[in-house]
Amino acid sequence: MKVSTKIRSSTVRAGARGHAGFTLLEALAALAILGISLVVLLRSQTLSISNVTQIQRYERGVFITENNLHWTFLDLNEADQWQDYQDVSGQDGDYKWRVSIQPVDMALQFDNPVVMLRVVATTTWEEGAADRNYTLETWYLWGEEQ
Repeated sequence: MKVSTKIRSSTVRAGARGHAGFTLLEALAALAILGISLVVLLRSQTLSISNVTQIQRYERGVFITENNLHWTFLDLNEADQWQDYQDVSGQDGDYKWRVSIQPVDMALQFDNPVVMLRVVATTTWEEGAADRNYTLETWYLWGEEQ
């Protein structure tokens, strides 16, 4: 009896095996998407930092204005003449401030001579190409004791 052994060669086709990795086109597309995503995230982060800086500068301007108004009221409480504080200005770093006081013509009936004062405090600072400012306006009844 004759036994014949046939060896079958198995050939594997490329299509039947599937993908073993990424093609160059897929890798380039993934890198492009990653690059665009990073640019968008960096732009967003830069805008956030810029906005925080702008808000901090604005808060500083508000603080300086309120502080000068506060000190003006304290000075007026101790003043012999309100005209001594009629126009006061100064600078605090990059911030320029000014407090002006003007009498308001009102018909007031008091035993003591009193004056209604309009007090305006303004702080100005540079921000980019434009100047920013913050203004507070209030009224103060100033009188003399006899």
